[in-house]
Amino acid sequence: MSTLGRAGRLAAAITGAAFVWAGCENPPGTPRFTAGPTDEEVWAIRCITLTTPDRFQQAESYAEALKKVAGLKPALVQVLSDEDGTAVFYGRYRREYGPTGGGERFKPDHLRDMELIRSLRFAGAEVWPFMLASMDVLPTYRSSRPEWNLAAADGYWSLHVAVFYNTETMQSRRSAAEEYCALLRQQGEEAYYHHGPANSSVYVGTYPEEAVTNVRRENPLTGVVQNVLQIVDPRMLAAQARFPHGTENGHTVYEIIRGADGAVQERIPTPSFAVILPKAQRQLDRGEGR
Repeated sequence: MSTLGRAGRLAAAITGAAFVWAGCENPPGTPRFTAGPTDEEVWAIRCITLTTPDRFQQAESYAEALKKVAGLKPALVQVLSDEDGTAVFYGRYRREYGPTGGGERFKPDHLRDMELIRSLRFAGAEVWPFMLASMDVLPTYRSSRPEWNLAAADGYWSLHVAVFYNTETMQSRRSAAEEYCALLRQQGEEAYYHHGPANSSVYVGTYPEEAVTNVRRENPLTGVVQNVLQIVDPRMLAAQARFPHGTENGHTVYEIIRGADGAVQERIPTPSFAVILPKAQRQLDRGEGR
């Protein structure tokens, strides 16, 4: 089955989703989501993330300190854990979405709270513990199939084949990714999902470290020699042959190459690509990898 056919069946499988034909950049049979079940997606300020053995006690101490800050509401301070560690969060905000995804606008406005939190420092010390505070989705979403989460997968590489993100007309990106994952597994694929702060992605297969190698290749457009990843594992190559193109919200996206006169010279579909598994990436971050 072609990639476009798989994507088309995905859209039909999402409960309650309505769709229309996506237009000139998308071949017939590739739907565009316009409505569907809404995932509750509440954003907050991730003030600090802790990974040390005593992270829970530290997080609670930071949370108690934040509750005493003038201008912040104690009830909006909370401690939650996810795959990145244990974090202190502040606030509850709704992100505003446009036709092509989310912007940086939230309701209520987060900028005053963010500025205040980043400015806090320890008394008598030039230490700002929340200086790197940023907006993030509260890790309260619970999947019905946690065993398909890429974060728990063993191996080194996987093949990224699809991404979903919320727009003003489709705000069910996590459900959509998991529905696609379920559809692919029904077809015999080893499919996984991963939910990030703004995107939910779908992956096929897990592969060993030697499945991908670095090669030096000249860019045909610029002439610049670059190091690029090249898949060499036969099983991963077979998966890429089944999924040559990545999709966004169920339809194919093209890179448009234009000439000096502005005329379109080539339309290149976005390819699927290799990514390092979260477990393997954490090992690399700890200096335990290659």
